[in-house]
Amino acid sequence: MHSRHWSHIVVLVAVSACTDTPTSAPAVDPLFAKSTTQRADFTIIDTGSLVGDGNGAYVDGVCGVFGSWTTNVTHLAPAGTRVPKSQQASCTGIAPRAATLTLAVRHLSDSPHVDDASSPIGSFPVTDVKFGWGSAQATTVNASPSCGTAGLRFTSATYPGTDNVVRQDLGGGMWHMYTNAWPDNRAYCEVNGQATYWHVDLDIYVQVH
Repeated sequence: MHSRHWSHIVVLVAVSACTDTPTSAPAVDPLFAKSTTQRADFTIIDTGSLVGDGNGAYVDGVCGVFGSWTTNVTHLAPAGTRVPKSQQASCTGIAPRAATLTLAVRHLSDSPHVDDASSPIGSFPVTDVKFGWGSAQATTVNASPSCGTAGLRFTSATYPGTDNVVRQDLGGGMWHMYTNAWPDNRAYCEVNGQATYWHVDLDIYVQVH
């Protein structure tokens, strides 16, 4: 089973149990049954491909962070909302929150396996990360203009040749979303009609409230 160093987790609670990757959308907490949207805080574990801004956990509603969880999609945006006036002083030097996507290792062929690390296309500011809960289990990282309006996609169902992101329910509203180790971390990117595949590491903990 894929492992991570728990000591790297900042702010969010630690847990010890893990379960199999879900095959269907998670149930909405009964406490939120009247509203199918729940708040979500998240922590980005720096992987080299996806890196946070160094200011700790991203807390929904604090310093412009937006995080929501529904039965259809989990939406995480480091700077998805405006900073309220009541927080402007405390968020000075912190907001706007940010994250960065770097595309450095291009995947060229499966058989034989061929990669190219000599032509990185650079680093891009992340707008948001979305985890779909439909049958495709699609994960999208939007970091324009890296992969156009469609974003960087992980979903083997609709983009053959890519790998799915692992989603582990750790209990207590905590989820761990991560890619498997190379070479099983391929993502699809398309710009101006040209499709490319990249090896991308992603590691995010999500706390649902």
